Amino acid sequence: MMKWLDLKRMCVVLVLSAVVAGCGGGGGGGSSSNGSGQTASAAPSDSIENGDDSAEPDPSDDGVTGPDVPAPVPVQVGESITTVSLNSMASMKARRAASPTSATFGQIFAEGDVPEGHTVVALSDGERVPMQVDVKARWADGSLRHAVMTVAVDGASRLTLHAAKSESENVSARSSSVTLSDLLGTAFDARLTIRMGGKSYQASARDALSNIAQTGVCPAWGTRDCRQWLQGPLVSEWIVPAALSAGSRSAAGLQVYFHVRAYGDGNGTIENVRVDTVIENALAYAADPANRRYEATIEVGDSKYSTDGIVHYRQARWHRVLWTNGAPALFVTQNMEYLQSSHAISNYANLTPSESLLNGVRQQVSPMSHGDQTQTMGNTGAQPAIGPLPRWTSTYVVSGDRRAYNWMLANDDAASSYSIHYRDEATGRPLKITDHPYVTIAGYRHASSASNADYRRDLLPACTSDCDSKLSFDIAHHPSIGYVAYLVSGDYYFLEEMQFVASYVELWGNAKYRDFQNGRLIGAQGQMRGQAWALRSISDAAFATPDDDPMKAYFVDQINSIVSDYLATYVDDDSSNPLHVIDDYGVVIYPLNGQARVGVGPWQADFFLWAVGHAAEQQVSGARELQHWLAKFQTGRMLGWKDEPKEGFCWLQASAYALQIRASQNAPMFKDMRTVYRQSLPQLRGLKCNGQPMVNAMSTSARNFQVGEMQGYADSPTGFPSNLQIGLAMATDSGIEGGAEAWKVFDTRTVKPNYRDYPNFAVVPRSVR
Repeated sequence: MMKWLDLKRMCVVLVLSAVVAGCGGGGGGGSSSNGSGQTASAAPSDSIENGDDSAEPDPSDDGVTGPDVPAPVPVQVGESITTVSLNSMASMKARRAASPTSATFGQIFAEGDVPEGHTVVALSDGERVPMQVDVKARWADGSLRHAVMTVAVDGASRLTLHAAKSESENVSARSSSVTLSDLLGTAFDARLTIRMGGKSYQASARDALSNIAQTGVCPAWGTRDCRQWLQGPLVSEWIVPAALSAGSRSAAGLQVYFHVRAYGDGNGTIENVRVDTVIENALAYAADPANRRYEATIEVGDSKYSTDGIVHYRQARWHRVLWTNGAPALFVTQNMEYLQSSHAISNYANLTPSESLLNGVRQQVSPMSHGDQTQTMGNTGAQPAIGPLPRWTSTYVVSGDRRAYNWMLANDDAASSYSIHYRDEATGRPLKITDHPYVTIAGYRHASSASNADYRRDLLPACTSDCDSKLSFDIAHHPSIGYVAYLVSGDYYFLEEMQFVASYVELWGNAKYRDFQNGRLIGAQGQMRGQAWALRSISDAAFATPDDDPMKAYFVDQINSIVSDYLATYVDDDSSNPLHVIDDYGVVIYPLNGQARVGVGPWQADFFLWAVGHAAEQQVSGARELQHWLAKFQTGRMLGWKDEPKEGFCWLQASAYALQIRASQNAPMFKDMRTVYRQSLPQLRGLKCNGQPMVNAMSTSARNFQVGEMQGYADSPTGFPSNLQIGLAMATDSGIEGGAEAWKVFDTRTVKPNYRDYPNFAVVPRSVR
């Protein structure tokens, strides 16, 4: 973390006079955006011409031309916070012929690294590179948390980011922001054509933006008709809905949004326009919810994308990015160690994915396809999407590789195809249970027949024909969606995808069990894993949503209420819960030793502890206290044998599939882990922990265990010891007594998985080096 007053850590450099928007500059304080990230060449069923986001790297490239800049002036900056690399994906010939290039990306900052009253500057070889900073979120102390950065590339290949006093951006003349008038002064247009039911419907970005220009209203937030996401001299972006119509007739069920990002030279000239065209079938209270069948063509300048035979599922959406002047052949490589250290995501083991994996991963998906997402998420067993982050996202955050980045975006795009998107037409945003406290999917049968007027008011309309989807979402198995993609791309599309997921896991629940507008997870999400992943998705939305977005306060209030409920239910009076394990009705479900509903899945408790620890790192109120309380269940499973080698809980069984926590369904909870061990695993009583006799007793005809091998597929990156790892890492970081010792025992086991190409569960404690 930068210490601004440490003069030994400051330097004086020559800076280029470019505006830095945010922290007092244009677009600062929470103007907001979208986009969708990179897209590769289309699948065989689609066609895409020009302007696609795919290109091959050329190692010989050594720079791209950029806009002319004024003479440098001096300013003081702090030491380097993190680095960013700009990697060309075009041939040298093509790069020299390209128009001036700017790159836009999202950047997370650790608390305190960019203090309140400071902005961010980028240096290349000691000189300041023109950069625009659109501030999105701040930490509680006022320091910068997240911003969308746009850098004018002028031969630089590696940038260092530094904090500087905000007034440093005023040391030279400032260029004006790219305006809607600048854009509409060109021949720009983007058009969507939908052929459905024998009619051809069209939507025009130019028409939508011209209407906005006439009204003069496009604030950062507060209106559903237009949203300014980025604003500054390098780039401005507008989010606008557009009418999809054939004459006076509107296309039934479909909604269209254009995310128009215009890059300028600082002098009113538009150099390139990126258009993310979003097609939705997602209104929560649509009059006739149903699947829609059509063909689509998107045209942006000379770029064109078309696809035939789409069955657009209800409550789903898709998008495509095209450029007027060709996508810049540039990839921004961010510092993944810094991303992990920011506490936005967990701390991962040092891994290098294999080239064979990276060369074979998916780079894009077609509309209404599931990509690598599990088609039916409720399926039992391991899935590549399950974990703190899914396989594609965790591969990206341990590597920063372009192929992994595209893989992540492709599968977050695939998640858009699932029927989880409920947009409130009244607000233009994902549905909130505070506006519709009686809305429910799980309790729909009861709600539809209830005499209560509140249930009738919030009842979602029923789909009566053409309702089926080949894709099935399940909260207890759902992955992190949109969160990391938004943080590193800065694209509005992924921000909303993250918000739609967080909205869905709340509105899905039985309204009464959820405590209506309060969003209670206990009881509303029966399984412990469902509570874990729901808590993660809501906490991520609270953390990443821009501060000025009205959805921010909603998600913050929801996660605070959820954690407060767990504290009141379990922590404030834990006299009846000596094991420190969540034990509501939907959690204690496993039959053991002839007794029904007496066991819990410790691996699900590990998921939940990780989710709570993750929320604590995101500074959710009360989460640190809950994390510390829960950690006893993890450390008790790892250390019980220390005092009683033959009777205490042996760490080899810490990863058991199920553990008995009470004698019968309505009996009180066992008083200690020793009793849990003896009752759950009577065949191991009297055997020394990790001795050969115990290992022999664990072995079966299907598997011969060895000394130091834990129960539950110890060599698998998705086995139960891997599940334990994420919970144990958070137990260790909770500061609980014995946490570091428990991790040491775990880390010295003899049979371990290879996480290299499957890093979902490769989380390690921050507190142990």
